[in-house]
Amino acid sequence: MAPVPAAPKSSLEVLLETIKKRDEQPKDAPPALPARPTCRGRLPSAKRPSLPSGVKLENGAAKGAVADTLMADKNPGVEKKIGGQEVKEENVVKTRIFGSKRKFSNGEVLEESPYEDKFHDERKEMTFFKEPPSVSSRAKINGKPVFTDTMDYVLQKKLRVWCSSPDATWELGQIQSISGDDVEILLVNGEVLTLSPERLLPANPDILDGVDNLIHMSYLNEPSVLYNLQFRYSRGLIYTKAGPVLIAVNPLKEVPLYGKDFITQYRKKLNDDPHVYAVADLAFHEMLRDGINQSIIISGESGAGKTETAKIAMQYLATLGDACGMESEVLQTNVILEALGNAKTSRNDNSSRFSRVVRRATGERSYHIFYQLCSGAPPLLKKKMFLKEANYYNYLKQSACLRIDGVDDAKRFSMLVDALDIVQVSKDDQMKLFSMLSAVLWLGNISFSVIDSENHVEIVSNEGLATAAKLLGCSAPQLVNAFTARKIQAGKDNIIQKLTLTQAIDARDALAKSIYAHLFDWIVEQINHSLGTGRHHTWRSISILDIYGFESFIKNGFEQFCINYANERLQQHFNRHLFKLEQEEYIEDGIEWADVEFVDNTDCLSLFEKKPLGLLSLLDEESTFPKATDLSFANKLKQHLRGNSAFRDEQEGAFKICHYAGEVTYDTTGFLEKNRDPLNSESIQLLSSCKCELPKYFASVMVADSQNKSSQSAVDSQKQSVVTKFKAQLFKLMQQLENTTPHFIRCIQPNSKQRPMLFEHDLVTHQLKCCGVLEVVRISRAGYPTRMTHQQFAERYGCLLLQSIASQDPLSVSVAVLQQFNIPPEMYQVGYTKLFLRTGQVAALENGKNQMLHGALRIQKNFRGLHTRQEYQGLKKGAMTLQSFIRGEKARIHFDHLVKRWRAAVLIQKYARRRLAATMFIDQLKYVVLLQSVMRGCLARNKYKSLKEERDSKEMNGDYPQQPVITELHGRVSKAEASLRDKEEENAMLKQQLEQYEKKWSEYEAKMKSMEEAWKKQLSSLQLSLVAAKKSLTSDDVATRAARTDAAPTNAHYDSEDTSTGTHTPEGTEFKYQSHNPEARVAAQNSDRRVNAVNHLAKEFEDRRQVFEDDAGFLVAVKSGQVGSNMNPDDELRKLKDRFATWKKDYKSRLKETKVNLQKVGNHEEKSRKRWWGKKSTK
Repeated sequence: MAPVPAAPKSSLEVLLETIKKRDEQPKDAPPALPARPTCRGRLPSAKRPSLPSGVKLENGAAKGAVADTLMADKNPGVEKKIGGQEVKEENVVKTRIFGSKRKFSNGEVLEESPYEDKFHDERKEMTFFKEPPSVSSRAKINGKPVFTDTMDYVLQKKLRVWCSSPDATWELGQIQSISGDDVEILLVNGEVLTLSPERLLPANPDILDGVDNLIHMSYLNEPSVLYNLQFRYSRGLIYTKAGPVLIAVNPLKEVPLYGKDFITQYRKKLNDDPHVYAVADLAFHEMLRDGINQSIIISGESGAGKTETAKIAMQYLATLGDACGMESEVLQTNVILEALGNAKTSRNDNSSRFSRVVRRATGERSYHIFYQLCSGAPPLLKKKMFLKEANYYNYLKQSACLRIDGVDDAKRFSMLVDALDIVQVSKDDQMKLFSMLSAVLWLGNISFSVIDSENHVEIVSNEGLATAAKLLGCSAPQLVNAFTARKIQAGKDNIIQKLTLTQAIDARDALAKSIYAHLFDWIVEQINHSLGTGRHHTWRSISILDIYGFESFIKNGFEQFCINYANERLQQHFNRHLFKLEQEEYIEDGIEWADVEFVDNTDCLSLFEKKPLGLLSLLDEESTFPKATDLSFANKLKQHLRGNSAFRDEQEGAFKICHYAGEVTYDTTGFLEKNRDPLNSESIQLLSSCKCELPKYFASVMVADSQNKSSQSAVDSQKQSVVTKFKAQLFKLMQQLENTTPHFIRCIQPNSKQRPMLFEHDLVTHQLKCCGVLEVVRISRAGYPTRMTHQQFAERYGCLLLQSIASQDPLSVSVAVLQQFNIPPEMYQVGYTKLFLRTGQVAALENGKNQMLHGALRIQKNFRGLHTRQEYQGLKKGAMTLQSFIRGEKARIHFDHLVKRWRAAVLIQKYARRRLAATMFIDQLKYVVLLQSVMRGCLARNKYKSLKEERDSKEMNGDYPQQPVITELHGRVSKAEASLRDKEEENAMLKQQLEQYEKKWSEYEAKMKSMEEAWKKQLSSLQLSLVAAKKSLTSDDVATRAARTDAAPTNAHYDSEDTSTGTHTPEGTEFKYQSHNPEARVAAQNSDRRVNAVNHLAKEFEDRRQVFEDDAGFLVAVKSGQVGSNMNPDDELRKLKDRFATWKKDYKSRLKETKVNLQKVGNHEEKSRKRWWGKKSTK
């Protein structure tokens, strides 16, 4: 029985066995590299056949040489020329994730190559070339041609090519025929050229015109890159990706690519076009995801738009922070820093500059702040700071450029003040800032005059000297001493040395530059302090570096020397991040990688920084010699650096340096002067003795710096040169950048004329080379830009596995995920610790992860929707029941309301109908009365006519005397009518009075009623008292009469005269008795007096009551208007009340007195009766 062949081991098993063998080796043996899946040696999958050499898969479609066969039949009549502006194609390609076919605006789909099957069998034997073979490297297999070179393939298929014309431009054409070593090319303008293949470069198919990432181009050559950038630029697409680098071409005009709408699109990942927003968003999310500080490095030549790009990035980051206060303040710092740190140059109106205070080239300006202060300061501030127009100051007018076209310096000053307020720089600090700026300007107006043959000088006493002294807070003699003399210590003695004209000017300019430099640092400190006050510091940051770009002019000086040195350092950082570190990481992780050569600027940096024979060291050394000149410095450079490959000596004090961006010739004129920066000890002492706060602070900072850097005195520390300080600051910056994850933006200036829509391909090509963009694309296409550790990959994408695997180690999970997604072997490699993937592969995994997350969210959404709907149905049922009760109650209440309204309507209708009926009756009555009056008038006139006729007949007959009867009647009628009118007027007046009296009557009626009730009560009490008195008197009379009756029979006798006919009455008897009895007579008299007194009181009471009632009634009638009178009823009523009170009081006293008298009389009669009765008894 034949043995069963062993199953082939998977790459994962091979890797695990290798690791196991490595562990079994002795410890002293060197460890063997572990095996890993041989990505490039795997057999191609049957579902995804392999491709020929030079062809790579991108988004599931073939790209490379074979892709160009699609364009073989395209019409060649479209003009395309590098350097021009006429490009008619609109097919701008946008990248997509791996695994889907690429679709374009014209609806075409990039299909699989028709030559793919032809190369399927040969691919196993093919290898990857570090450099492409030559054009002539052709071979035949089985009689069929095999194209081992890209250009060879293009020639055979007669595809589009770029032709190098004699004027050093590239023109697009179509290959017509090949004859020996000559190729016939048909240009797009109809011209036919015959060229050698060496002058041709393959062109990309037009379906790739305007691709947004240069990595995705089939052919990466100079004309293709330029054409792609020009194609996008002409359509307003100024941003293009070059691998990890963003290329930003300055549009030199406003473009509709910014604002809240675009920010929202990039925040929500709705737009994947290249943009500064996308770079800022990536940096922000990587900071949150990885917990590492980020940096955005924006570089480019002067005028390429670096400053504006930095503003756009800050705007996006501020929006991500919701502009809660600090972010908006940070945006305002741009206004402040641009005013104090930017200036106009010959190539850029807003360039980041340094050392621009005292002198500059013709046509350039100093820092913006000086011109803004002179133009926009209000009159009160100008008066306080002694400011005048900009053309008055020597520091500003020397370059014959005081304004920038289209820039309002006064408006910019107002914006600056607003920015200082927003950043919360106090008004006092703003005044200090403006005071120092004015002092710097006035220092430039201090002039000198030579006083002797040794060129010694003295200061001309002018306005500049006095004003600068006032602003600095020092005296004019102190300024004179600082600028005209220098103290030199010789042993223990101090020697005063007078300065020459050149030395005095240098001392003045050095003080001005020092004040401005420290002022800039001070305002930055104030801004940082204000931004940090009251806020918690975050643990991560995003740094945005906007630094001056590489410069190469016709005449380059010390400023260009420093700028280009800084750019060399930044380029090295760029190279380290994208080239060196990338290749080193491949080697350390065991990735199969062919080294790619790139331009390294280590030699150039060594030329600058090498000690003791580097450019910087030699410059510092020469600056220390008092008699050294710029020419001696140039000769020293030639002497010591002649053998350096990056150095070239030139004639007449010039030298040339081979920078990464090209060779630059520097003129040494002014190098030593600008490097020395001669701020002597007298100037420091001057600042420390000033009364103003800022100069003292600047002097203290200088002394503190000297103490921190060395143990030398403050004077010696100031000998430190400008280039040494610049180098120290540059090294500090690079150290900070090394601790961040960089993101690069390369700004490109499209033309040197600062005109929009103009694309100068020579200038752009030079900048692309300087920025290293072509190298970036080449390295990124050949390498693996995306890399993750096995642990990170497994944690991030392990959730995508459809089935669980036996081994759960991160490597197994990672390989299983890659196999599940059918990632082609050439698209990734497995390292010792990391997975390395080519461009576009992570997008496929992220898309799968997003789909899974969206699926999970969809399940959660449906479940929550079901649960919520069930809760909703329950709530709905309860709500409907509650609503039914509420609606029923509301309906009942509404019905009751309607019933009440109906009843009210019926009542209103009743009264309305009655009113209408009454109105109709009154109208009819008026009509009837009118009719009656007319009829009566007619009858009266007829009667009058008959009477008149009768009178006339009688007059004719002589029956009546001739009397004016008619006249008399007319007079009576007139009188009656006048009387009627008077009565009507009187009636109207009476009606008005009646209405007035009715109003008043209601008021007085209540008063009179209350008074009447009070009077009635009082009169009732008086009447009761009188009745009681009457009763008492009556009882006394009865007793008296009884006593008289008892005594009458005994003593009575009748007079003869009384015997007449008639009846004798008791009164008569009593009278007689009284006439004969004296005591009885007295008693009778007393009784009569009592009766008379009581009757008098009673009569008085009745009379007074009647009087008061009559008076009260009269006043009521007057008050009500019934009786006309001129008296005031209120006054008369008060008088009546007073009279009644007086009478009442008098009446009560008399009534009381009467009672007392009655008692006395009663007692007397009782006694008389007793005496009489006693006498009678004795008899």
